[in-house]
Amino acid sequence: MRRFTAAVALLFAAGLVLAARGIAGAQEPVARAGTISEISFNSTAHSYPFGIAVGSDGSLWFADQGCLGHGHCLILRIDSLDHFSQFSRGLRRGAIPYYMAVDPDGDLWFTDEGADPAIGRITPSGRITEFSKGLLPGSLPFEIALGRHGVMWFTAEGPTPGIGRITPSGAITEFTAGLPAGSIPFGLAPARDGSVWFSDHGCDLLGPCAIGHLSAGGKITETTRGLIHGTQPLGMAAVPGGTVWFADGAGAIGRIRPSGTITEFRRGLRSNSAPVAVTAGPDGNVWFTDEGWTPAIGRITAGGRISEYARGLMLGSLPAALTAGPNGDIWFTDEAGPGGLGFVTTGQAAAMQAAPTVTPSAQAGGPLRCQAPSTTAWAAVKPSLHLFSFDGYQWLRDGIPIPGATGQSLASAAGQRVACRVTVTFGEPFLVTATATS
Repeated sequence: MRRFTAAVALLFAAGLVLAARGIAGAQEPVARAGTISEISFNSTAHSYPFGIAVGSDGSLWFADQGCLGHGHCLILRIDSLDHFSQFSRGLRRGAIPYYMAVDPDGDLWFTDEGADPAIGRITPSGRITEFSKGLLPGSLPFEIALGRHGVMWFTAEGPTPGIGRITPSGAITEFTAGLPAGSIPFGLAPARDGSVWFSDHGCDLLGPCAIGHLSAGGKITETTRGLIHGTQPLGMAAVPGGTVWFADGAGAIGRIRPSGTITEFRRGLRSNSAPVAVTAGPDGNVWFTDEGWTPAIGRITAGGRISEYARGLMLGSLPAALTAGPNGDIWFTDEAGPGGLGFVTTGQAAAMQAAPTVTPSAQAGGPLRCQAPSTTAWAAVKPSLHLFSFDGYQWLRDGIPIPGATGQSLASAAGQRVACRVTVTFGEPFLVTATATS
């Protein structure tokens, strides 16, 4: 991450290995795990991809911070490797978008740590709205992640650090009581019980770094028990079952059990490694980026066995944020040079072989039925209840969820064009949408 690792100004080679691989395209033969491909992606003269997320239609979104010292920052959507869209209208003057996450309605949320800090939302069509009412003075939103009931949680740095949440309507609340002096909340992982785990990187200023926990009732506690000496906890991610993993920039990958027990793993990491971000993978493992002396993409099993991969990274690469893609790969942004994107194969196929289908009733004007396609080898891929407060099925009209219309069936929608959305999860949500006319 930029604030912890100096960027290396080296140009990427034109790694167009991706050209034949659609981001949300047709099924392909599954490649062996650990194969890395990367491309230079000059969305602007000074592109700087950072936060990354997968949209409801399988497109990739990322925050482009190439504006730093050069003009306007952007939000970009990549539909395929030869087509992308740039969005800036609606961003505040001096905006600096950082991290991104998708919500159950298919909107992308992002943190803005610019001149006028805010939490932003961008619709799949590119409409941007930013919210700041409720942010504490001096609050600088940083990482963001989806919690229960469509609520987004974020960490806030700056003079008034805290853990914040924003509702789908844009109402912001921040929690600070219990944070020690000098705290720098960094990564976070909402839990299914309504609580939030977070990493505190405040050891750069005062005292040791720590792992923090915000209870569902708003109480913050921190611990250092189980952390290695000199720990630097950064990015976090939850996996099915309630376990949370975190990257430790001091050279480890950490695991937090639902009970709060912390264990760190180092064996298998390269010398002078510096893990910065983690994400749940479709293979049942956790994948991470390593910005150490020999940058790499890594994988850790549930039992703590680590493997790292570097072949395929461009010279001078600094892999940063990452996310699981719908095609079974892990996608990441690269901070080095003019900026780039890459993916590493996990050895798994796509989460779904196709979009769901909408089947009309045999009776004219009767109910519609949404049928999810068969899933592949993704562990635990199924419609989800615990994250979204619905059973994984949603019905939409003109792209907007129909109030109360969940479940596989929809009562008569004669003459109307509706869509069925199926949400499946593996750590982070992956959404697939299909439409039909009754």
